Amino acid sequence: MSKWLPMACAGLLLGSSVAKEQHAVSIELGQRVTVLGDREQGLRYFPDERLGVIERASECRVLVTAGRKTVLLNGKDMFHLRVVGTVLSPGEAGTFDNGYAGVSGVYRAGAKELLAFYHAEDHEGMPRIRANNVQGFYCSIGLAVSNDDGASFGKVGPVLTDSRSKDLDGHTDQGVGEPSVTLDRSGKFLLMYYTSHSRLDGRGVQICLARCPVDEAGKADAWQKFHNGGFVEPGLGGRDTPVLSGKALVADAIFPHVTYCANLDRYVMVYCLNAYNEFKSSPDRSGIYVAFSEDGISW
Repeated sequence: MSKWLPMACAGLLLGSSVAKEQHAVSIELGQRVTVLGDREQGLRYFPDERLGVIERASECRVLVTAGRKTVLLNGKDMFHLRVVGTVLSPGEAGTFDNGYAGVSGVYRAGAKELLAFYHAEDHEGMPRIRANNVQGFYCSIGLAVSNDDGASFGKVGPVLTDSRSKDLDGHTDQGVGEPSVTLDRSGKFLLMYYTSHSRLDGRGVQICLARCPVDEAGKADAWQKFHNGGFVEPGLGGRDTPVLSGKALVADAIFPHVTYCANLDRYVMVYCLNAYNEFKSSPDRSGIYVAFSEDGISW
């Protein structure tokens, strides 16, 4: 059994199938079903990150970000989930995750050991985002470890941070966050796709990539960012080069969700494009997109 724990999409699509014939790929989505509705079991503003499916065999256990924290759900299947409790919360004042701690990627490192990669936000001094009145943030990607199969997590610290420090006079969203973690084709490396909010060189908000050896995934300083053709920059503070951009459509590319599909022999990414001039109008370019890659770098 693979150690990789796939991240489920926010909406459950039944009967989904992917077919490949003579290099043409068709995707068919089944009926959309609401698994949990707003305010059910006290959950609000969820799932704000990707779902972390810990188990779907004897029972279903899922990590979900609700509000500013991560909770554990369990049940006999995805249609009968109940809240177990909070497993990860924001840190104290002055910490890198003082405003938000949302798990967005999970890797099983042992029988009971789970590595959770989470979107962390520093809210201190940041103004609210005018477009939607959401709290502004400087984000990083943190690591938390569970030794009891997801019942509780202990924080290790940040594993990916931006090359730019927080600027209280800059954009209301800054840093790097919204990670998606998957094994590469060889099984030797973990790949982490993430959203860069740095807007360096006018590139906008785009999707970047980092990796680390599987046997070092529990170390805070093991990650290397992809930059100018290679994994040559440190995860903590290093520079990065986008692997997927929405610039051609005058849009930001955000929230990557990536997995390797053996049947296609391709990496598959589901992601969002946000054209902000469509915020108050009917979407034309904005929406959910899918992309394919042979090497996980060129899409």
